[in-house]
Amino acid sequence: MVKWGYETMKTPTRQQIRTQETQARLLEAAEEIFVRDGFEGAQLDEIAATAGRSKGSVYTHFKNKEDLFLALFEHRTRASVERLGNIVKKCTDRKQRLAAFRDFYVGFVRDKAFSILTLEFKLYALRHPESKERFRKAFEMSKARSGKGLYVDLFGELTRGMRTENDLALAALGPILSGLILESNFEPDVLSEKGLQRILGRTFDALFPPTS
Repeated sequence: MVKWGYETMKTPTRQQIRTQETQARLLEAAEEIFVRDGFEGAQLDEIAATAGRSKGSVYTHFKNKEDLFLALFEHRTRASVERLGNIVKKCTDRKQRLAAFRDFYVGFVRDKAFSILTLEFKLYALRHPESKERFRKAFEMSKARSGKGLYVDLFGELTRGMRTENDLALAALGPILSGLILESNFEPDVLSEKGLQRILGRTFDALFPPTS
């Protein structure tokens, strides 16, 4: 499970530190319960107990279960996007950036919880159309093409036609990853961690041919 970092503050008060710690504990516990039980099955009192906090503490920091679920997805997504951005900044040319993006993508095999969480997030949005727009905006953060700066850092300036093809490839990456990780629960021998890494690497290379 990913451990949650705290936002950097110059001179945090004790109350701010306690608030950050509580939010971090609740988000960690929420990930565990949402991944295990799904949104519908997750219970706020169990999330609170897992975090070592009271149920009232949940409502102090989040409006309801949906708000907590959305905050969890946003936090996880933002952390991933920032991590990819930091990795890409260290690369000196497109070849290195594409290789770094490939490693980043294949590396999600070791973070199965996020893929399951993403699937649960999409299913919830489909089943609750009144919340779909709010969830759609959060989901946009998870796409590399959503931030122009990161997109250009990764792929450089593209023509309209090249960008269309690139966006199509990007749109396929997440569903392929989530689907294979879900299937690995039923085909653990075939879709082992190493097996997943191989097939995801080959998929990435087919969608984004390595440059010379």
